[in-house]
Amino acid sequence: MDSTSNQPTTSSTADHSRRERKKISPPSSPSPPSTRWRSEKQQKIYTTKLARALRELRTTQPSSSSHHNGRAVREVADRALAVTARGKTIWSRAILSKAIKLKFRKHKRQRISNPPAITTGSLRSKTVKAKGMASVQRKVKALSRLVPGCSKQTLPVVLEETTDYIAAMEMQIRTMTAILSAVSSPTGHEGGQTHVLEQKKLKYREVNTIYRSHG
Repeated sequence: MDSTSNQPTTSSTADHSRRERKKISPPSSPSPPSTRWRSEKQQKIYTTKLARALRELRTTQPSSSSHHNGRAVREVADRALAVTARGKTIWSRAILSKAIKLKFRKHKRQRISNPPAITTGSLRSKTVKAKGMASVQRKVKALSRLVPGCSKQTLPVVLEETTDYIAAMEMQIRTMTAILSAVSSPTGHEGGQTHVLEQKKLKYREVNTIYRSHG
């Protein structure tokens, strides 16, 4: 009689265990895009770092040419963004590495500017699947060229890094726009910031367009 009374309890326990395993099983859908760059806290951190870097730039390079000033502004803006990311992504580590070893990075970039394409052999011209692969290949190649540090990464890594990089660039553009709006009398440095901001907007649109066309 005791054995009979225990059967429902055992069955219920097994059902409960199966439901629990189903709950904790990893989701099959991809993770949502990063939202940390949209937080007010993250933007405040970047604003503080960028404002400090721009003040130091004005102090150390008060009479730089327009071209040199624009390049310097772009470098400090990107470096502040990478520091805000704490080097947790490939693109941020690549920017920090470039800042530390600029000359070495320039030579290395020339060697890897054209990463090897995925070989599809004769199937590319014979099948629809090969044509699709060629299209994806071109998009990944374009993204790996635009996102820092991704020239030799695999497709999943490139897409993950691009997702985070796009969100970071959105925040960067918002911050630089706010800083420029607060400047009442632009100087040479603010002019350089305006030029860099326009370049950032163009790059953001290019990366975002290619990323959204993937698949």
